[in-house]
Amino acid sequence: MNNKSILIHAWSIHYDGLSHYLPYTHWVYLNEIVNYYNKVSLLSPVISNSNASKESLVSIKDFHNVSVVPLPASTSYVNTIKHFLSYLKIYRRLTNYHTAYARYPVPFGWLQKLFLKDSNRIIHFVGDPIDAAKNNPNFSVLKKTLLTTFFRPEHSMYLWACKGAKVYTNGYHLAERLEKQGISAIPLISSTLNEDDFFFNDNKVIDSQKPKLLYLGYLRKAKGVETVINAYKKLKEKCPNASLTIVGSGEFEVQLKKIVSDYKLTNVRFLGHVDNRLKLNEIIRDHDIFCFASLSEGSPRVILEAMANGINVVSTPVGSLPRVFKDDVEILFADFNDENQFFEKISRLLNDRELTNSLRLNAFNKVKNFTIESFIKKIFYEA
Repeated sequence: MNNKSILIHAWSIHYDGLSHYLPYTHWVYLNEIVNYYNKVSLLSPVISNSNASKESLVSIKDFHNVSVVPLPASTSYVNTIKHFLSYLKIYRRLTNYHTAYARYPVPFGWLQKLFLKDSNRIIHFVGDPIDAAKNNPNFSVLKKTLLTTFFRPEHSMYLWACKGAKVYTNGYHLAERLEKQGISAIPLISSTLNEDDFFFNDNKVIDSQKPKLLYLGYLRKAKGVETVINAYKKLKEKCPNASLTIVGSGEFEVQLKKIVSDYKLTNVRFLGHVDNRLKLNEIIRDHDIFCFASLSEGSPRVILEAMANGINVVSTPVGSLPRVFKDDVEILFADFNDENQFFEKISRLLNDRELTNSLRLNAFNKVKNFTIESFIKKIFYEA
């Protein structure tokens, strides 16, 4: 490690008065990153949360080379703007870091270019807020215009900060967009998979009368969960005993529950946010088909997690998926906002056992190459 230090501007942290906590997904990244540096500083908004230890969050107290540089807590980019001067003051105090890492689109991560000029700078694009807003069918033209116009200055500052930095993206499509703007980026497939996440049941068979569908992820409009529910409604007409489990939370949860209620759909469970990895794996393995209808992604980790646990996947061709997985070989793709196609693809899996087994085995074998160790090493090993 040669006495290397890194500043990570990436995640929000919870604090209960005694310890700092991260969601498991972020904790597992940190657990790998600490292997490459003697000193790790987390530049993070700190959320006061007296119940942090009871909410499936993971304490970082056992990382003896990790410290926290606190930023003001906020709930959105808009709410963060009022804290810009605080960010500025804190960045001015930061010195002597071998490496500086910013995870776009965290607010004001581009400040590293102003105040950490002598560091090896890394900017990691994990999503595209502008693209997500443009493609959200639930937003009016006016709202799309306001959101994209409002965020463009922040996006432009990140593009400016990319000059002289090493740039990575979650997925090929983000790298291709940056290339058009003169930014050379290295595309990656984001993953949190470790050896305990891989499981394949050779004897797994989908009961065509009682298929179990699963969605796992944020409950936001751009995630296309309504499309999954509409496809499930069609499936129920054919298979009355089918079931749908929705895991996750978000601002669209109330509306989704109302849709289910209005349709009078049965066998639909909303499990809320589940951060415990063992529990998530159990849930995935207990289902047959993972349905993902998102409109905009980088390289969706949940797809890898479903495949690693040996279940079939029907998804929109979002983010890097079409560059990594082949339709009808490892995955079934359905068009955006098209519940009819989702229903048709699900029906294919119910009616063709040979296809079902082939797809999930091919997918399982492919995702063995996408582990968190290989993902983190590509970004931080030589930084």
